[in-house]
Amino acid sequence: MCAGNERAFVVNELTYEQWDRRKHRIIRRAEVARAQALRGLVGAVLRGLRTAAWAVAATAGKWWRAYALRRERNAAVRELHALDDRTLKDIGINRSEIWWVVGGQDATRLRDATIAANRSRRRDPTAGTGTTLRPQPSGKQLTKKHAA
Repeated sequence: MCAGNERAFVVNELTYEQWDRRKHRIIRRAEVARAQALRGLVGAVLRGLRTAAWAVAATAGKWWRAYALRRERNAAVRELHALDDRTLKDIGINRSEIWWVVGGQDATRLRDATIAANRSRRRDPTAGTGTTLRPQPSGKQLTKKHAA
């Protein structure tokens, strides 16, 4: 055997049995080190694949939501195109504005229409909202009569 340093040894000083045991021990250590390196490599690859799979799933989810939204808008456009011009006028849009309104580009006008609809509902006495009608001021000036 080697005195003082187990790693550095002279092969000629060992017997065949000692050399065979040493060779098997070295091979075992190399196999363990290789197995650890492979486990680390496989773990790194699997972590990368997992991250990539999450990214692909997130992208696919975004695409699916966009596809579903597009189908809903196309269905709304088909329904509005099926209406006649008078009904569209009652709604407050022209036939040429259907894509614009369904796409959400005309939010201001739709918001204004919603506000006007809410106002008309508040003024409706049959709506049962419990609000009373306020008299509208006329153009004439009211004169107060005082007893003299």
